[in-house]
Amino acid sequence: MLRRRAFDAIPTWVADMGFPTAPSVTRAMAKRIEHPAFGYFSPRGECHQAIIDWQRRRNGVDGLEPGHIGYENGVLGGVVSTLTALAAPGDAVLLHSPTYIGFTHCIEENGYRIVLSPLVQGERGVWRMDFDDMAAKLEENHIHVAVLCSPRRTTRAGACGSAGRSSARWRPTESTTAW
Repeated sequence: MLRRRAFDAIPTWVADMGFPTAPSVTRAMAKRIEHPAFGYFSPRGECHQAIIDWQRRRNGVDGLEPGHIGYENGVLGGVVSTLTALAAPGDAVLLHSPTYIGFTHCIEENGYRIVLSPLVQGERGVWRMDFDDMAAKLEENHIHVAVLCSPRRTTRAGACGSAGRSSARWRPTESTTAW
């Protein structure tokens, strides 16, 4: 078997979830499929206002304006936009392995250097982040941006149960940006 960087025997795919889609989502999809055009779109003003209202109610954010809100039509564009805001080409980015190949491609193709932190499999077969490895690599490589993905269907790792409690051990430092 051909092995390449960030690849191993565990397949992973960002769109493959191990839980059912919410009924409201499938109803909205069924309604949308009635329209004959499936091209890209620009968000309407109501979308921006809904985000502004939600941020005010949920997070106490004041002063948010439509011009502060960006739109991406997929997760990879969102990853690149976020990296562009938080890092410079050539900077190292922490990424777990195994990982979704789309992350690997979009990060490298936009000029960032990937530093892998392998997930570790515990005695019960559950995959977890290695916080000591993460901390060491963040410091050694002067990393201030990490791409974290949860849930990880194929590895059954996620920020829930004891995994969520253990993530409380890791805290960003002055040189690490956490969003």
